[in-house]
Amino acid sequence: MVILMENLSYIVIYVLSIIILLSVSAYVYKLRKKVDEMHGMMIGMTFGMVAGLVTATLYLIPTGNFLYGVIFGSTVGLLFGVPFGKLGGHLGIMEGVVAGPMGGMMGAMLGQMIRPFDINVFVPFFVFIFLLTTVGLSYTCYCGANYSKESKTNKPSGKFIASWLITAFVLLSISIVLPFSISAGATSSSDIQTNNAKLPPYLQELAKEEKKEAVIKGSYQEVDLKITASKYYPNVIVAKKDSSLK
Repeated sequence: MVILMENLSYIVIYVLSIIILLSVSAYVYKLRKKVDEMHGMMIGMTFGMVAGLVTATLYLIPTGNFLYGVIFGSTVGLLFGVPFGKLGGHLGIMEGVVAGPMGGMMGAMLGQMIRPFDINVFVPFFVFIFLLTTVGLSYTCYCGANYSKESKTNKPSGKFIASWLITAFVLLSISIVLPFSISAGATSSSDIQTNNAKLPPYLQELAKEEKKEAVIKGSYQEVDLKITASKYYPNVIVAKKDSSLK
């Protein structure tokens, strides 16, 4: 039940994030005829990068599957980046094509690297950065569509501010309340052995576990360690726990 809830937490945050991106997409599409080429390029690039980053990061943390994280993140990034890159012409399309996979790959690396740390602190922070980016994206579009040369102002309306304040409060609150961990995606020793069996012979040799116990010599423990250009062995050292030994 706990594992199910933890998996569900990532799904909830991801679905809500995508809903926000789709809402911003609808807003941008509504103002598309008022957006110039430069704004269109930035919009396409940001959509691609953010969609890929969010998808890959929130997939990688619970699963630890780097390959699929890159694939899923890059695909979703392209689905968002390329269509909105069209607002910036052919250069905008290129921005979306590049930004989508880039966001997916960066998200996969971020999700993998952050796994050993406190995920319950990271997810709300990640959500905050996501919100900051999407607010900036919609504000950029708002400015590009509503800037007046006569008044020289593009101050957002009260409705614009209120809607984002409510959205930010709801999503941040949910990200703080929900439980997050990587226990659901933890890799067992049997999984490691299965994965090693799929490797080429020379890599299986490098991945093989070699264990050796340290020898007690007076007040310290000693183990012979051999190092080559490709590996060291034993790669698992068993030492006796004793405060009087070094």
